[in-house]
Amino acid sequence: MNRAGLPISMFLALLLPHALGSCGGGSTSEAGPPDGVRSADEARATEPDSYEFQFEAPREIVTRDDAFRVTWRPENGRVPINEHFSVDVTLVRNDAERTPVEGASVTISCFMPDHGHGMLREPRSEELGEGKYRVNGFLLHMDGYWTVAVNVLVDGLAATAEDELRL
Repeated sequence: MNRAGLPISMFLALLLPHALGSCGGGSTSEAGPPDGVRSADEARATEPDSYEFQFEAPREIVTRDDAFRVTWRPENGRVPINEHFSVDVTLVRNDAERTPVEGASVTISCFMPDHGHGMLREPRSEELGEGKYRVNGFLLHMDGYWTVAVNVLVDGLAATAEDELRL
């Protein structure tokens, strides 16, 4: 029973026609949202499933000590936000012959200086041969400005090349 002493079902039966009347009389017209405003369905249909940065070409950077030339590019040329991905690296000596560097330890770390944090995962590299390496397990968990440090350790020599991304 409600406050008027009517059973709830009868109260709702009396209320329903009034509620429909205030919504345009139960009309099935589809006026839609005002101009310039998208419905939720339209917004979902036009938003991407994931956000990413697309590489047009591999990036080439030189280590601070000028000893190595590093070419790097995310696998498939895309950096997705908050999804795992891999990075392909080619490492050569920075000399006239551009000799491929084998047997190196290659790591890549990323840091967001504006936020004071790095990545949530530590990527691992594997050597593919002829100066090529694949670094697996990247996860850039948010968009923004990232610094990228490619660290190389070969024959007892450590070197770092730096780059940046804005996702």
